[in-house]
Amino acid sequence: MTDVKVIPVSDRKQLAPLLDLQSAADAMAAYYALEHPAERVRLFGCNSPTGDPFGFMAVAQTGLDLFRPLAIPFVARRQVLLRLLRDAFRPRQPFLLHLPSDQLAWLEGQVEVGSVQRAETLRLEPSAYEPVLNVLVVEAAGPTDRLRYEIRTAEGTRAAAGVNWAGQRFAEVYLDADDLARGRRLTESVLSALVGRLLGERRIALYRVETERLAAKTEAFHVGFRPTGIHTALAEAQMAAED
Repeated sequence: MTDVKVIPVSDRKQLAPLLDLQSAADAMAAYYALEHPAERVRLFGCNSPTGDPFGFMAVAQTGLDLFRPLAIPFVARRQVLLRLLRDAFRPRQPFLLHLPSDQLAWLEGQVEVGSVQRAETLRLEPSAYEPVLNVLVVEAAGPTDRLRYEIRTAEGTRAAAGVNWAGQRFAEVYLDADDLARGRRLTESVLSALVGRLLGERRIALYRVETERLAAKTEAFHVGFRPTGIHTALAEAQMAAED
């Protein structure tokens, strides 16, 4: 039987050998397991009979949702995923779940899933990066004091690009804009400023774009982002009630 144990955050480095720290596919799990603030993350590991972890899940408090934790599993088998979820969450407790799209089917019958956001991960290709200079772009602190660039007018913020999380190698970025900003390609200006700053910090930007948002993918392509073939899902979830 799979043995699940809570991993003290002070021992989080034991999870590093499971991850490819140079891989965009592992980047989000690596950040939350190894670098997210210790007071805002719980770690659960599935251990082999020798006590070595072979899969894990990070459960983090984030700015994404103040009331629901974000669960980021790193597993290769359905039974391991379900065991981790059962140990981390009680029945009917709401949480957000981020996992590879092809693992959504593993939840059937065990996890109640609400809305699902499917996304493709884009990766900045430094050799394709095209700076887009715009004097209207200003640096500003994001909601969690993370790096953020904006274009504002008298009516308010028109376009903003910021950082969801930043690890040693990768950082995940987001982009918000109104229709006017997208029509005038102001989105490319703020996104270019942000990823250029991250490149200066020797970080590669990752950008998760909802699958159907073709215009957003085009904007990102102009700045230098390229497809990775990584497809993920962000689901509203809760464990099914026990019979």
